[in-house]
Amino acid sequence: MLLPQIIGFCVFTIIPLLWAMSLAWTYYDMISTRFVGGENFKILFHDSEYWESLGNTFLYAFMKMPIELILALILAVLLNNKIKMKGLYRGIYYLPHVISTALVALTFSNLFSHFGVINEWLMNLGIVKQPIEWFESKFTSMAVVVFAEIWKTFGVNVLYFISALANVPEEVYESAKIDGANSIQIFFRMTIPMIAPVLQIILMLSLIGTLQINEMIVVLTNGAPGGSTYSVQSYLFQNYAPGLASGSVNVGYGCAMALVTGAILAVITALYMKYSSKLNNA
Repeated sequence: MLLPQIIGFCVFTIIPLLWAMSLAWTYYDMISTRFVGGENFKILFHDSEYWESLGNTFLYAFMKMPIELILALILAVLLNNKIKMKGLYRGIYYLPHVISTALVALTFSNLFSHFGVINEWLMNLGIVKQPIEWFESKFTSMAVVVFAEIWKTFGVNVLYFISALANVPEEVYESAKIDGANSIQIFFRMTIPMIAPVLQIILMLSLIGTLQINEMIVVLTNGAPGGSTYSVQSYLFQNYAPGLASGSVNVGYGCAMALVTGAILAVITALYMKYSSKLNNA
């Protein structure tokens, strides 16, 4: 039963990784290949566009994760209570997660366009006098991307939190109420510590997913304005992916970039797992 997963992992992960590692030391333009040693890595460390896109990636995570996780936790607590049709609500919140990223991006592109619904609402409410050009500045473009990503992905985190909350014994809450604890005290001093191990995993998955943000940016902004909203993955995808990048490109340089990016993300994940382990002892 494990064989299909093992084969898929080898074919779609191990082999491409080895291929990229071998090409990272070469100049490869899909026609000819020549060995260049560490030249690609030297160029990379002076590539300002790459480091800007890497900074944007962390900025996306900083903008997205606090809002997404807090919103998901609040909704999970509400849906964990005995309310009518909570199964329906869970399905509604999860539904965006199964919708195509391209379709979500196109929808939000229309919503935030010059003549979109958002501008119309803002003008009707008197908040603005003329339509906002959401994709003409870096901050507003990134805000739209973050908003679209939150709408698409927070539903799955709601289900994760609901699963964690379901494992908290009801007797714990009853004992706390008998001792005179209010809802806020119960939430911060009992609920959060008891779901801490699951919370650690949810945070890690959200962090990895956010640092790998790509498709939403490619479809929604394509780096606009002027490539300033590229994440590191979308920058690599648009400029160095064979068959997608315009003109002749050095695929070897793209492979070097991918390896450095993977190493940086691996270090971040390892540091997170090390310093977040105290959640398990909360």
